[in-house]
Amino acid sequence: MKSETDGPIRILTLDRPEKLNAMNSEAWTDLLRELRTAEDDPSIRVLLLRSQGRAFCAGNDIKETNAFTTRAQTRAYFLDLMVPTITAMAGSRLPIVAEVQGMALGAGMELLQFCDVVVAGDDAVFRLPETSIGLWATVFLGSASYTTSRRMTQYLALTGEPVSAQEALEAGLITRVVAPDDLQRVGGEVAARIARNAPRATALSKKFANHTMLTESLPVVREALSVLIDETFSGQEGMEGVASFLEKRAPVFADVTNVHGR
Repeated sequence: MKSETDGPIRILTLDRPEKLNAMNSEAWTDLLRELRTAEDDPSIRVLLLRSQGRAFCAGNDIKETNAFTTRAQTRAYFLDLMVPTITAMAGSRLPIVAEVQGMALGAGMELLQFCDVVVAGDDAVFRLPETSIGLWATVFLGSASYTTSRRMTQYLALTGEPVSAQEALEAGLITRVVAPDDLQRVGGEVAARIARNAPRATALSKKFANHTMLTESLPVVREALSVLIDETFSGQEGMEGVASFLEKRAPVFADVTNVHGR
């Protein structure tokens, strides 16, 4: 992850373009560390999150999570890395502005749930593909009631189909849609506008705006991830779905009666 400072704005850039900026252990660790470092600097007023390449973030790196050989390793990744990072994002004194180009898939969409302002290029695409590989969008579903409509939540989580930037805007998933060439300019302008405001008042505004997310949504997120780890990853659907993804083939899922042994 790249980090640079522009006056009161700390710019963090996801920098795995060859992996479509998929999140891995290093990326989650870096994001949390950079957030804490920025919080400790009183001159920083805003975080600006952007990415290199043709995608904002393609989700969690399935090759890494599939390589875990014990449940403890999986729990360490999701519950000890991912959850503390998104919790810190929601609870930070610093407003977080995200710039989305290209695609935001799976955990890439979930990452946006914990940003405060999301500016997207009008060619951006948003998708939750988890059910197509036998998994489910735990973090998104756990926090969705706080950020978007139930109808769009169900559509995204159940179909796995993409939605456009305009559809995401109408559903409340993002804040603004701009031309791709204007994305960094507008994102920077939004961050600069926030940075000019009173820092204490800004921090308190974010604190109380995110109260429900911190007290109600994030406990649900943690519970959902625990179920994902304890049941789904090691279940028939999860194993087949991930294997088919890595082998670049269509998955073959058992019908419901077989899954329940009836």
